Amino acid sequence: MLAVTAVIGAGATGAFLSDTETSTGNTFTAGAIDLKVDNESYYNGNVCLLGNWDDNSQTPDSYTWQGTNPYPVPGTACTTSWDASDLDQGLLFFNFNDLKPDDEGEDTISLHVNDNDAYMCMDMTLTSNDDHSSSEPELSAPDAQEDINNTWDGELGSLLQMVWWVDDGDNVLETGESLLNGGAKSLVDFFEGDSATTTFTADLADATTNVWTGVPGPVTGDKTYYLAKAFCYGDMTLAPLAQDGNGTDGPLAPNRVGTGFTCDGKALGDASQTDGATLDVAFRVIQARNNPGYTCNEEQPRTAKLTVIKQIVNDNGGNNVVADFQLKVVNSTVTNVTSGVETTFAENDYVVTETGIAGYQATFTGDCNAAGQITLAPGDVKTCTITNNDIAPNITLIKSVVNDNGGTASSAQFTMKIDGNVVPQNTSVSVSANSAHSIDEVAVAGYHLVSITGSAKCPAVLGGTATLDEGEAITCTITNSDDGGAL
Repeated sequence: MLAVTAVIGAGATGAFLSDTETSTGNTFTAGAIDLKVDNESYYNGNVCLLGNWDDNSQTPDSYTWQGTNPYPVPGTACTTSWDASDLDQGLLFFNFNDLKPDDEGEDTISLHVNDNDAYMCMDMTLTSNDDHSSSEPELSAPDAQEDINNTWDGELGSLLQMVWWVDDGDNVLETGESLLNGGAKSLVDFFEGDSATTTFTADLADATTNVWTGVPGPVTGDKTYYLAKAFCYGDMTLAPLAQDGNGTDGPLAPNRVGTGFTCDGKALGDASQTDGATLDVAFRVIQARNNPGYTCNEEQPRTAKLTVIKQIVNDNGGNNVVADFQLKVVNSTVTNVTSGVETTFAENDYVVTETGIAGYQATFTGDCNAAGQITLAPGDVKTCTITNNDIAPNITLIKSVVNDNGGTASSAQFTMKIDGNVVPQNTSVSVSANSAHSIDEVAVAGYHLVSITGSAKCPAVLGGTATLDEGEAITCTITNSDDGGAL
């Protein structure tokens, strides 16, 4: 029997029933924490404000002092107010270089953390309390003579008082606004001592506190928070105004509604004249999510410590000492430092330099590069040494011969001497600094001295002396003329 089998095949070019779902563009994007700080500054009631827009350049005018008080002079430039910015642009909350007793100021800081909730801390460091110079009234106060290489010998830090408070944005201390660090204190007392290593850390918002809400926890992203600070060159008395509850919608500006404090410097003497104090102020934030229990003090402040050491090598007669050199650490501002004293700085790039003495060659060793540049990161403890080696001064002797009476001698026939030693003509000869060096020559028959000319320190006569500073160079021309029959 014949068997027949039928085969039915499905087509191989596609499925009869199918479905595809595709998710495209899957993305991971890291969030951001970006702190911006702006400041509104008042000084003796005048406010530092940005001027009107210039119709020609379409850019805003510069900041100027505005108000009715005679000082700071209305219309003059100011730098202590700015819009929301990063503080690494050289912005200074305090930049007042002509303080007088009774001067006072107030600033309101606006803090903005973009996008994400964050813990927030403030670190403030006293970096110097320096007597810059000694005026006659200051010495008569009496006050000790200024030590150029001691940045902690000033009195201003004890006489300049400061207060910080949690503000509602109206630039005025009002009842109910909490004070940081207990109230008004001198700079020295604020930092609990006149020390280059003292940093004050304020817990603004962390797991233990929130100075704005009273409930421990972070600040909210995309919301503005206000702190205010005030200073007084004299005795500050806090006198908070009644809380109006209006915040930034109320009458802003101390020159219209009052400050909430008084300042009296009438009893100050002359001991603090020309003194200066410097501060570093830093704000730091850290994301709140995935950082439960964070406190400001668990992380080291974003500061570093730097010691600048001065060494002097006087092997060529130099007589300068360490105290003759003022050491400086520079970025957007200049901080005087004391040799061998550890000083605290905010993280940044700096240049170590000095107000030097002419005639010394400086070299840098340690953590600075050859140009004195150094980068300080949080927690760094670094040292830079500046070694100054005195440069030997030199004397060049030139012989000039006048033959106008029949003489035939040339300059080569004259023997020149320094300190009794024969030296070549027209050649620099090294000598020691701060010592008298005789200049002379071996006489040639039939010739007489006409003059010694050149540098002011050249002697007037043969056998006379010249005393040179470190690195100084002089050239002396000794002119002789033939005697002839007239002599």
